[in-house]
Amino acid sequence: MDGNTTTIRELTAGETELVGGGDFSWGGFFGHVGAGAVTGGLAGSLVPGLGTATGALAGGLLGGIEYSLGSAIEEFFN
Repeated sequence: MDGNTTTIRELTAGETELVGGGDFSWGGFFGHVGAGAVTGGLAGSLVPGLGTATGALAGGLLGGIEYSLGSAIEEFFN
């Protein structure tokens, strides 16, 4: 033994919530990305010169950003 010891213990409820990521889930994230892509694609198809693909890409990006920031803000202020 070199004198270094490691202690293993269970996390408390507060520590688990802190490192667990709160309510964030990949299913929720991709659900928001998908919903944003559909909405953006529909909006993009109605705007001349924008296009469905560009609208879907922008909508999916905004949906993912909204979910991520919403989860972070909710976790921070709760």
